[in-house]
Amino acid sequence: MKLTNERLLNDANGLSQITQKNLPVKVSYAIAKNVAKIQSVLKIYNGEKQKLIDKYSVKDAAGKTEVGENNEITIQKESLDEWSKDIKELGEIENEIDIHKFNINELLNGNYAISPGELMLIDYMIEE
Repeated sequence: MKLTNERLLNDANGLSQITQKNLPVKVSYAIAKNVAKIQSVLKIYNGEKQKLIDKYSVKDAAGKTEVGENNEITIQKESLDEWSKDIKELGEIENEIDIHKFNINELLNGNYAISPGELMLIDYMIEE
């Protein structure tokens, strides 16, 4: 299944929270396995993002990226357009991930506390 870096990044925290829920074994296993695959892809994404930060950020006298009080970085004003283009392109890259699926009946046949928002996060993991 193809998923963009942006989708994976946006879903990562929610998926991690779902792994902490009391779910059927098959569902829990599938989600945990998929989260591990997603984290592997995001590790590469974060490395590439760091390269862009190193390329476009404001540097201190020692040539290191300046980090503000709230752990924020500043992009060089003259490079804002290139930064925006490159970071957008990085987010749009599609990854082919072998998603481990589970049957929706695994969730429907029990009393599991899972919200509609959480179901939306895992919709691509569910087969009917």
